[in-house]
Amino acid sequence: MNTAKTQRIWFRIVAFVTAAFSIFSAVLMTEPGQSLDLPREWIVTYYQYRWWFIGLNLAMMGYLWHLHCRYKMWTKFWMTMATSGVLVCIIAANFLLAAFFPSYQHTANYVSVIEADVIINDEDIVYAVEINGDVRGFPRKHLEIPHIAGDNIGGKEVTMTFCALSNLPVVIEQDLGQGESDIGILIQTNNNLVMVDRQSGDLIQQVTMTSEFGKTSPVEHPNTMMTWADFKEFYPHGTVFIYGFDRALDDFLLTLFEQPMKNQFSEEHGPIFPTLDMKDERVGFKEQVWGYRGDKKEIAFTLDFVKSQPTYEFEFEGQPMVLVYDEQRSITNLFSRTIDSQTVSVDSLGTIDIHGNTALGRLEQIPMLNGIFWMVWSHWFPHTEVMN
Repeated sequence: MNTAKTQRIWFRIVAFVTAAFSIFSAVLMTEPGQSLDLPREWIVTYYQYRWWFIGLNLAMMGYLWHLHCRYKMWTKFWMTMATSGVLVCIIAANFLLAAFFPSYQHTANYVSVIEADVIINDEDIVYAVEINGDVRGFPRKHLEIPHIAGDNIGGKEVTMTFCALSNLPVVIEQDLGQGESDIGILIQTNNNLVMVDRQSGDLIQQVTMTSEFGKTSPVEHPNTMMTWADFKEFYPHGTVFIYGFDRALDDFLLTLFEQPMKNQFSEEHGPIFPTLDMKDERVGFKEQVWGYRGDKKEIAFTLDFVKSQPTYEFEFEGQPMVLVYDEQRSITNLFSRTIDSQTVSVDSLGTIDIHGNTALGRLEQIPMLNGIFWMVWSHWFPHTEVMN
């Protein structure tokens, strides 16, 4: 084999490996990788060593330029195109989703109920967060693009996190155990949001609220899922998170995800991304459930169950609780049955309203995963108890 032919073969091998590595990285760390059901562990590993992978990718492209200059392979035009392609893949793998879905942990916009009422429809879903008498409302539609919106509520610096694929809101304190955080989104795996704390470098799986690298310990606060009509009746003096939808990119994203999100809620379609176990048929896959994560076990409640027992007294992992359902408004909340360190029965509490008010005082609300799809809950918690 002559030298020129060997040089051409080697150049093509390097070009192919560089292109393949670049494209694979971009696919892995964006939604197409989930469409292909690429393992979650690969995503975590890539993120953990992302700067090494970025350096390796650039080094391979640099070596290709070296071969080009030495052996006069390709033209400068094609080398420039190849370089642009590698850079686009690096950006897609590492920075694209953060640009598409910006975090509003520290810069969220809130307006009065009166101002929000001209923007939000009565039937729209809103997640209410009440801390020490201070209330914020987070409309689901306004969380779908940013996913993250923070504020000081009742003296607590907290952040609402939202995953549209799971239909899941979770409220956490901004101090994740490492001081001030900078929470953004990384990607979704198994139809649930993976968040990144850019301060500590840790990853947090939203549905489990577990730290990937053991650097963070999120503290959760409860939220209540209700309609806008109910929110403005309950909390006329509350304030409401409003996303501006003022980027041209927002219109593109809304159009892009409109039909897939309809399919995600439709009984006639499977999940958008085929990454769920889908074996647990105790509940319809698209049915929304209310789930509680204990220290070692989990329990989920269907809407049929809470309708049949609107005041359900029980203990879970030794903790006395009561699940309360407001039939008129279709609101479900979970409360502790401990008052002044004493366990009390439902009979002694009398009527319990959806805010936890009773004849003996107000009960402490316990965080639940409100309205999460069964297919997502049962995938992440395959041994869950279910009340249906």
